[in-house]
Amino acid sequence: MKRRPSALRILLAANALALTALAAVELSAPAQAQAVRARSTYTAAAGRVAGMEAQVVYVVDETTQEVLAVQFDPQSKQLKGLGFRNLAVDAGEINRPRSN
Repeated sequence: MKRRPSALRILLAANALALTALAAVELSAPAQAQAVRARSTYTAAAGRVAGMEAQVVYVVDETTQEVLAVQFDPQSKQLKGLGFRNLAVDAGEINRPRSN
């Protein structure tokens, strides 16, 4: 006849396993955090887009010099992204000669 393990032995084995897992987590190398980015300053302005009836909100991140255009969709009650531009790249292209 096979002998069943007692409840005390099962409990001791479970505690030993949990203690081993906790020790492994505590003794492992610390996690590396993502790079900290400076706080951004934002400016928002309402406007229109040619060929569209609804208003558009332009949000400019002054720190990264990026602009995002969003529009509110009343049917889904969500903001819909319309476009994104990097202003620094666009400003750098002003002085570049254009080919015709």
